[in-house]
Amino acid sequence: MPKGTFQNLPEGKKKIIEEKAIHEFAAFGYDKASINRIVEQCKIAKGSFYQYFDDKKDLFLYLIKRVSEKKLKYMSPVIENPEQYDFFTLMRELFVSGLKFAADNPELTLIGNWLFKSKSHPIYKEVVDMGLQKAQDVYSGILKYAISENEVRGDIDLDFISYIISSMNVIIMEYYFQSIKQEEADMQKIDEDIIKIVDLLLDFIKNGIGT
Repeated sequence: MPKGTFQNLPEGKKKIIEEKAIHEFAAFGYDKASINRIVEQCKIAKGSFYQYFDDKKDLFLYLIKRVSEKKLKYMSPVIENPEQYDFFTLMRELFVSGLKFAADNPELTLIGNWLFKSKSHPIYKEVVDMGLQKAQDVYSGILKYAISENEVRGDIDLDFISYIISSMNVIIMEYYFQSIKQEEADMQKIDEDIIKIVDLLLDFIKNGIGT
């Protein structure tokens, strides 16, 4: 995570560094992204960069954290008003909201595309683990509300079920990019293929696979 020297920068300068770094990772992926190009675009000395971050990985993980925060804020109107939906409709609305976020933030989506197509990369697990914990916290809160509304059984293990749902969300994206969209997916529109997969997941959570 960034050093205190970065946190103490004026907000405008931090924003420029974040934007240029996102553009670099979106255009080149993690491995081919260049610190030299980033500092050149930001008009800062390379030595200054290492006063802000340990290395490229440190910068990348920081950006992923910032993206997660931005996405959560984007989805907050759905998360903070669960009474508008039953549990399973809420799950669907959350996923659609996430797709709308992707459509509104194409560069961030390109970074996500690279990640889901790079499962064997050492940084993949670190990024997924970061996201899973945050997702578990969100789903745990939603499940508690659903239990209070008698929409979900009260005897479930909250930690386990929230972990399963969070993990399934990751698996959906992996399946989508590896099995359905062999080519680049156009995330600037909501793809019906991925909505169908979401509906299959929700049906599975609701009904299982028993006859």
